[in-house]
Amino acid sequence: MKNVFLTLVACNILFLSGCSNFSPRNNGKIQNQNGRIDEIKNNQNGIIADLDLLKNQQEIQNSELSRIQQGFLNLQSIYENSGIQILSGPGGLMAGIVGFFCITIVMLHYRSQAKSYEKTANLLANQIVNLNNPDFEEEIYKAAIKSNLKEKVLNLVKKQKLMRCE
Repeated sequence: MKNVFLTLVACNILFLSGCSNFSPRNNGKIQNQNGRIDEIKNNQNGIIADLDLLKNQQEIQNSELSRIQQGFLNLQSIYENSGIQILSGPGGLMAGIVGFFCITIVMLHYRSQAKSYEKTANLLANQIVNLNNPDFEEEIYKAAIKSNLKEKVLNLVKKQKLMRCE
């Protein structure tokens, strides 16, 4: 009996060795060749690809973040100027705005002066016509002939005479 028992144990050791779940003879549920589990490796590769995509998107956003303009004036000191650029950057923009306002103020000043001089000339021409003195008008015309204003003075006086007649 002892020999039969040893024979059965020896047969079990030779033919039924190892755990049946991991036995290569058993076409079980886990296919683990070369010590890798392919399903986990595929999931790991998918996660790595997603992380790489997120990393690339973050790098793109970081590279574009340095070029974002803050409001109307770009006060960042990241400029890549090349060639001749007279009014480039925020300094040029400010100089342009200040220059525009200065020119506008000067234009408005001279326009208001021109309007006041026009009113003054019309008033004087009206007074010349109201005096009704031909000798005085002749003296005004002689003075105007000596300057470059002869046509303008003549037109103003004619205009005031026409307005007086109407």
